[in-house]
Amino acid sequence: MNKNSFVFKASLLSISVILASGPSISSLIPLIQASFPERSTSAIELIATVPNFGILIFVLLSNFIIKIIGKKNTVITGLCIALIAGVLPVFIKDYTVVILSRFMFGAGLGLYNALAVSLITEIYDGEEQASLVGLQGAMGSIGSSLMTLLVGYLTQFGWQHSFSVYAITVLPLILFALFFTIPAAKTIDVSSNTDQKLEKPKAGINIATIIFMLGAILVFALFFTLMLKTATLLVEKNIGQPSAAAGILSTVTFSGILVGVIYGKIYKLLKEWALPIGLLGLGIGFFIIMSANSIALVTTGAIISGLSFSLMAPCAFMLVGRFAPANATNLATSLLLVGINLGIFLSPTINGLIGKLVKVTNAADAFLVNGIGLMMISICVAVLLFLNRKKSL
Repeated sequence: MNKNSFVFKASLLSISVILASGPSISSLIPLIQASFPERSTSAIELIATVPNFGILIFVLLSNFIIKIIGKKNTVITGLCIALIAGVLPVFIKDYTVVILSRFMFGAGLGLYNALAVSLITEIYDGEEQASLVGLQGAMGSIGSSLMTLLVGYLTQFGWQHSFSVYAITVLPLILFALFFTIPAAKTIDVSSNTDQKLEKPKAGINIATIIFMLGAILVFALFFTLMLKTATLLVEKNIGQPSAAAGILSTVTFSGILVGVIYGKIYKLLKEWALPIGLLGLGIGFFIIMSANSIALVTTGAIISGLSFSLMAPCAFMLVGRFAPANATNLATSLLLVGINLGIFLSPTINGLIGKLVKVTNAADAFLVNGIGLMMISICVAVLLFLNRKKSL
């Protein structure tokens, strides 16, 4: 099928619909806690974050699996695993089973997570590539938003039924299986740069890739407080019920859709500065949520956070590819995904340690401390980008 056709692009982008859906059930944490009173809060929060541990492991294994069954079959296998594991908690109310199914859901996503981005960068170039990378992020936002809203609606039937939202995985599975084909490899012009083409450099990592990975661990650990603590904040401040958090969290991803759709134009204007600007915006959004005394203000902070996140995240993927060594773009992308998912998985632990160090006693304090942390990271990133630009002149 023609790579420029709408159906081809839609089938490729559709696989990203569920990539950001792991946290969609975060608003259920207080309800699940009530069903398992013998479990600690950290153990219950693990239900929201353990998919990212599965993603982490299987992102690392995906290159090996791709060599055995190919890229398309790897994506299809991942979608099948995610579908089955995603809906399993609907039928079995057991903490261990829920945790294992959530891990396997993440494993399915991890199998093709890097491919969702690298297939775009391999097939397309230039502004079209930037636009599709932005749309790829937007698809994740759309899927996460819709699923978060559905989780909130299905809560009235019991928290178990809310996991049926993952049945939506059937749609990208059908689209990708029927309409996507791997295009023929690009022809290499051996008449120029012959010496450079004779021996393909081995993929490797450099200090920039490591910095991106470590930075992603910290940034996403801080950012994920938004998903874990919003429902708690509403209850602690007596401004809403946990079910209201589902609607608020959906605005995080909905607000990012607009950014994703026009990301090609935004990146053309801001270039690499989209990264520190996005981090700064996240900090501002956290401050608004921390000081909010109404659902409207919490929602405003969530929208600002969603816009800022959607500005920052695609830029990180594009920059890690730019700074990676020759022939190491896919490896660098995989390592960035490792950092992102490790940060999300460790978010309760990292925030717990930070909380002990600075004596965080409630959800509002957590938003304050993490907002400050995100702003400090923004300043560090801006300085590094400035020094790199100055060095390249």
